[in-house]
Amino acid sequence: MKRVKASEFPELRRVFAAYLHEDFLEEHASAAAALRAFVDDANKAERARFRKDVRRLVEEIGELEFAQVLALLDQLGSRWRPESPEDLATVLSGIVETNDSDPK
Repeated sequence: MKRVKASEFPELRRVFAAYLHEDFLEEHASAAAALRAFVDDANKAERARFRKDVRRLVEEIGELEFAQVLALLDQLGSRWRPESPEDLATVLSGIVETNDSDPK
């Protein structure tokens, strides 16, 4: 069984802990909105590091059971619990595909 370590994704740990914390639903209404808030707040380098970690995470979790994925999200500081692997992929791919034309 493949083992994925949260420590391999430092930018995800930082972003998930800051934006997908226990009050993210009250503050942002959804995980997608919370991550869009990060994109709006972050500079170009932070967004690039985040997108790089997201792409790596998506590659790595393809071989994991969904329960393992949820445990990994918890280790990354996320309090969001996607309902399915498809839900997770949809939200994360939407963030990765966000236009990065902002000069920040």
